Amino acid sequence: MIPGKYYRYALYALELFLLCIIEGTPGLLPAIYLARPLLLVSAAVSAAAFELPYFSLLYAVACGLVIDVGTGGVMGLTSIILGFICYYESSWNDKYFKNNIYFVLLYSAVASVLVIGLKWFVFCFVREYDGVFALLRTHYVMRMLYTWAVTPIVYLLTMGVSKAFTKEKRKIKVRKRKRVPPSQRSGASRRRAKKTDY
Repeated sequence: MIPGKYYRYALYALELFLLCIIEGTPGLLPAIYLARPLLLVSAAVSAAAFELPYFSLLYAVACGLVIDVGTGGVMGLTSIILGFICYYESSWNDKYFKNNIYFVLLYSAVASVLVIGLKWFVFCFVREYDGVFALLRTHYVMRMLYTWAVTPIVYLLTMGVSKAFTKEKRKIKVRKRKRVPPSQRSGASRRRAKKTDY
């Protein structure tokens, strides 16, 4: 029998594919100052809130590669940034704090600034385009904000995927009582022991 986690991983792959279609279809998402959100940044950060570090790393690398193919730039650089952020997000989950939508929004803000800021640096700043800082202000910053704004929607979708085919196992701790020899018991303990003997 195939374990449920593999079905869940297949759903993550389907989510990645669907988000690629939504992001790449012209006119499906409204553009603000010609800016469209990077949904896969939100997807990678959201998945890291629920999954183990190594899967979060692989999923983030896959999302980064798709972003690089779609938007150009230095191939693999987005994967490194997203992989680094998502690996540590998943590793720190429940270790230092309880991961929730607020922390996911924080990670999404960091990832959006680094990934989209890198695109601006490679495409505009290095090539010395005219009005490079005006373009940053009007287009790239808007894209960062747009990516961050759609994160809660992608988070809800990813939360549904993460809970599919997942069995929660509750560990019940049974407190074991130490047996104390009769010679070491107090007077009250001896009287209780005598009562239970009858």
